[in-house]
Amino acid sequence: MSPWLVAGVWLLVTLDRALMGYRLAMGRSGLLDKRRSYQRATVGAGLLGQLPLAAVTVVAVILVQRASAATAVEFNEAIGRFLVVGGCYAAIILATSTLCALPSVTVRTAASVIVFGPLTLLRPLVVVLTVAVAVGPNPSAQLAASGLLVAIPGVTNEPLLDRRFARTIAA
Repeated sequence: MSPWLVAGVWLLVTLDRALMGYRLAMGRSGLLDKRRSYQRATVGAGLLGQLPLAAVTVVAVILVQRASAATAVEFNEAIGRFLVVGGCYAAIILATSTLCALPSVTVRTAASVIVFGPLTLLRPLVVVLTVAVAVGPNPSAQLAASGLLVAIPGVTNEPLLDRRFARTIAA
């Protein structure tokens, strides 16, 4: 497996987790200046995802190491497709998220509603679609197993993190 492709996926997933923390922190603080709260949630969610991400990466590397050279090529191609689809979604989210940094309350509010509303609801579908596009052309056993290792936590992490944030606020 190409270390550059693995690093790209690592960065993409870490970014997704950090933005997930930001989305979950929105509207949960009574403070007027919420920047510190958002920063803590963003960094915390990004860091919280590192151990599971490392575990999935190690499993994928082991699967590739035990397989043929053709499997390594399949993994590289699948990771490339994963980065294209996931990267497009991330680029849309990041581009529209920059509007939240503008001084206009109207623009920030509209961007927040547009970005963290419908696009957040689409996220589980985007995760499944991204993995399907990555695995679909060559659904070998190793590739399908790795796809499941990415898709299942990718879809279930946000609801689990949401419960975690709800517990810390209620406590």
